[in-house]
Amino acid sequence: MNKLLILFLSILFSQTCFSTSLNSSTGKLLNLSNEDLTLTAEKTAFKETGRYAEIKDVCLKLANKYPRYVTCKVMGLTAEKREIYYLISSKSQALTPEKNRRNKLPVVFIIAGTHAGEIDGKDASLLKLRELLENKSANNPLNNMVLVWIPVFNVDGHEHRGRFQRPNQEGPLEQGERTTARRINLNRDWMLAQSIEMKSMLSLINQWDPAVTIDLHVTDGLRFRHDVSLTIAPEFGGEVELTQSAKTLLAQTLTSLKQLGHHPLGFYPRLFDKEDPKAGLIFDIDTPRNSHTYAGIRNRIGILVEDYAWESYPLRVKTCLDTLDVLLKAIGTQSTEILKAESKADELAKTKAGTLYTLDFEVDLQQTKTPSKMVDILGYKYEILNPAPIVGGRHISYNQAQAEVWHTPFYDDVQPIKQSVITLPESGYLVPLAWVEVVKPYLDLHQVSYRILKTNVFDLKVQAIRVEPEDVVFESSSFQGKQMTYISGEWGPYITTIQKGSVFVPINQAKSSLVAHLLEPKGPDSMSAWGLFNTAYEISDYMANHRAFELVKWMHEDPNKIKELYGEELFNKLPHLKSEYERKMQANENFRVDPQARLNYWISVLPLQDVSLNLYPIFRTQTNAF
Repeated sequence: MNKLLILFLSILFSQTCFSTSLNSSTGKLLNLSNEDLTLTAEKTAFKETGRYAEIKDVCLKLANKYPRYVTCKVMGLTAEKREIYYLISSKSQALTPEKNRRNKLPVVFIIAGTHAGEIDGKDASLLKLRELLENKSANNPLNNMVLVWIPVFNVDGHEHRGRFQRPNQEGPLEQGERTTARRINLNRDWMLAQSIEMKSMLSLINQWDPAVTIDLHVTDGLRFRHDVSLTIAPEFGGEVELTQSAKTLLAQTLTSLKQLGHHPLGFYPRLFDKEDPKAGLIFDIDTPRNSHTYAGIRNRIGILVEDYAWESYPLRVKTCLDTLDVLLKAIGTQSTEILKAESKADELAKTKAGTLYTLDFEVDLQQTKTPSKMVDILGYKYEILNPAPIVGGRHISYNQAQAEVWHTPFYDDVQPIKQSVITLPESGYLVPLAWVEVVKPYLDLHQVSYRILKTNVFDLKVQAIRVEPEDVVFESSSFQGKQMTYISGEWGPYITTIQKGSVFVPINQAKSSLVAHLLEPKGPDSMSAWGLFNTAYEISDYMANHRAFELVKWMHEDPNKIKELYGEELFNKLPHLKSEYERKMQANENFRVDPQARLNYWISVLPLQDVSLNLYPIFRTQTNAF
């Protein structure tokens, strides 16, 4: 369908007493028996989108009109105490998790308004649900699956509306905010779940265990002529059959969208050079803080849909409608294979103890000299201005009146980040009692299995990480209100006492990947990376310089004092330490001219004054006999 025809139909919406709507798959007008279900978007020829009250109104009316097929529920409250409405729909009448566990139908979550300015998915999903409920055909996806619709996830952001909040986007007239009222980006909150909205979402995810999660968004501003991009997970790092199912689903969706006249991309494009698209595109890799990747580490399929921001709102809604249509049809045809692959992935996850696992990936940009492939991108002619007029510097200027195909390098050689490749523990992780208050809420949020120790365990051999001060890097600015922290260090033998009330988290469970991402410090979204363990790396007590100097003098001049203070073991090492010190003074000029390094040499041999400093507060264990 060409753009002029779609625009004509959009205008027609406002001239038909609002009793018609657009069918996503055919472009034909549907008759509505109840015109009060017509959306604000339809009434305004898709120039505007409705307030949140419209969601509640439509939710309740659909449940009232189709009581056998729809329920309208409240997921929870927002930070500003607004209700988050969602709908459950299925013509199987399996409208509760309990009923669907008996029916064993695939569950699909459709989430819109995560970033409330990117609101195409809200209007498109409501139109699509309305269409499916009126559809009496045998191939209606509602016949053989359960659809859970969240029309607006970020409700507070949706209601904080303005005309200038999405400068990179064409319509609607007013848009919501990207973040919640507490300024949390919900699509970076899937692991940490610090927002009240995400806690409610994870509770719903745990109840329904969706086979597929579809998250509807809008791109942030790259100017090209592709109208939608789709990113799927797991695409790498997951179990083979599940990854293949995801890729097959993506391929079928892209083919169907092309047949409908769309120009989809099967990846989210990131520019190698933001001022020169022809310099190359990089395959964008997301971590589990994002919805689709989070679904992937739960052994489920996640799909990120990004409509094209510079398309008009009517066209974007049409694109989103078509994308939902082809996705649901593809999921329906592949549902048996998808469910089988996910079940197998769950079983394999229970056997991961002692195996290699990759926590993070990157595109190998060493291939910049010889990129692995070239791709044709539907773009526009552009000019690189250097220096640019008025502001100076290097800037790009697009000429949208002149289409152009960019034959550009595509960097998609995804490789494990070496330092993120770990060997999973033989049994699991131990959370010491002092840290249970910090860790346990996250295990509960993500429905991770664990056991609480009923007795003390003395002199237990575990693995621990003790980092060097220089191996702890704190980000200088906050992200999502947290100070991200990165540590280096390897697991090594350690003996400790584990108190009653501590927590054992077995690695052999269906959510083994999720466990590793939470508790392995090198995970990009681990609890440690999010700064939740920062006190473990902070010095709380100091040795005064004059005392340090005094101890060094005694090691040289009064070793009996050292024997009295620290015992025979250190006393007996002093001759070797002196000899090694003289050797370093002779051989290493940097050491010789650095008084602090020389002082540290001696102080470092003393017993630890703070035994828990720089000790990562989670242990690994080879036994599960707790």
